[in-house]
Amino acid sequence: MSAVAATFEPRLAPCGLTRGGERYLTEDHQGLITEELRFSCGCCSTREEFHDGSFHHMVVHHRGRVLADEEWRGE
Repeated sequence: MSAVAATFEPRLAPCGLTRGGERYLTEDHQGLITEELRFSCGCCSTREEFHDGSFHHMVVHHRGRVLADEEWRGE
């Protein structure tokens, strides 16, 4: 398993504000990849890609409201 954490330059956050933040990326080297963006305002975007090619994407506003919760199935 590998993990990387890094800061990112300001970009449009899910709440509409331009904010920087931290990006976390983990990979298990068998096909599972997780990417999480945590904006300085508190908004969060998470994307998980699974071994079969399916993935889950969730976006949460800094006040706790879920803006998107999507899942796509692989083959």
